[in-house]
Amino acid sequence: MIDFEKFSTKEEIIDYLKSRQDLLCDTTARAEKYLRDHLPKESYYQDKIIKHIRNLVPSAFVWKAAASYYSRQGIPDVCAIIYGQFYGFEVKRPFIGVLSAIQEQTIKQIQAAGGRAYVVTYPAEVTRILSAETDWQGGQPDGDKQ
Repeated sequence: MIDFEKFSTKEEIIDYLKSRQDLLCDTTARAEKYLRDHLPKESYYQDKIIKHIRNLVPSAFVWKAAASYYSRQGIPDVCAIIYGQFYGFEVKRPFIGVLSAIQEQTIKQIQAAGGRAYVVTYPAEVTRILSAETDWQGGQPDGDKQ
């Protein structure tokens, strides 16, 4: 199994796939098809991120936004209240995930309303975001430090 997290760019993973004789990805088109067919589904990454947030910040209130006919379009996949701050994480598959226009607009609206919203793929990205915005020692957002 390929550890997709060790690749930084789509070009890097495509070059790697093309170099693997056993995968029969001798062209960019075949490598891209292999990538689409073998990357885990978005729900796999969503579940990892939810579990990661719950482990990282046990007091966080975390949920997966359910999409339905009656729900607002564009709401990030993973939502959380962390130290009183709303976070929305739109989760995309690595290298091939693309934001829709409504997702992009919703992220901007959340940010304009004072919430925090980001596009992520891996739990490590969530850690970087929360580390930059919160004081892990005191367990409070940076802005609330005494």
